[in-house]
Amino acid sequence: MSTNITTSRRNGDASPTDEERTELSELRRTLANKYEYVRDDDPELYREIDEWLRESVSLPDGSVGSAVKSRLRELKRGNKMRDHRRIDDPEEAFPDACEGCPHYGVACPMVKRYSVTKTMERILRTAESDEDVIEKLTDLAIEWDCHVVLDELEAYQDSYGDFLERGYELNARAVDTLSAGTGSETTDGVTTQFDEQPSPEDREAIEQTIDAVMGDEEGDAP
Repeated sequence: MSTNITTSRRNGDASPTDEERTELSELRRTLANKYEYVRDDDPELYREIDEWLRESVSLPDGSVGSAVKSRLRELKRGNKMRDHRRIDDPEEAFPDACEGCPHYGVACPMVKRYSVTKTMERILRTAESDEDVIEKLTDLAIEWDCHVVLDELEAYQDSYGDFLERGYELNARAVDTLSAGTGSETTDGVTTQFDEQPSPEDREAIEQTIDAVMGDEEGDAP
């Protein structure tokens, strides 16, 4: 992470970028770095990872925060989201998607109440992961009875959950394949590398060297 980004986030001047927080982009990068190396050892795994990577390109790469903000902007497009003098029916200032909300025809707190919009900005700025964002935005949406944001959060989780789980499974298999190919094993988080055994010729040379050294030491003894 660059110094400028770190400084701006500490000062509250900018929110984390999508790339910093997007689990999908991070997993895609991880698999892209591995899958070429498993081609020879496990062609089937290579094919599965290749298909996953191709499919991942078709998915939105933004964070859950950007998805929620995009949905709220969509609601505001052409709608003031509050009662005003230019309309006879206050519900005309709201999109149909907001119908049923207790704030429908009055004022939408998610986009018009200062304290709520600032709380949302703080959540998106300080949350450490998409899971953290989802949890806190869910609480906020429940507090203000916003079914639109709740639906957006649920849709985001549904679209990414299974796909991400599949990606992590492929990554685990790739790690196992690469570990087996390099002769390494992982135990309690420690990776041990097992080198190849020396050839018979090298082993004979090693034994001769050891014998010579031992012979010199015996000759030097008093």
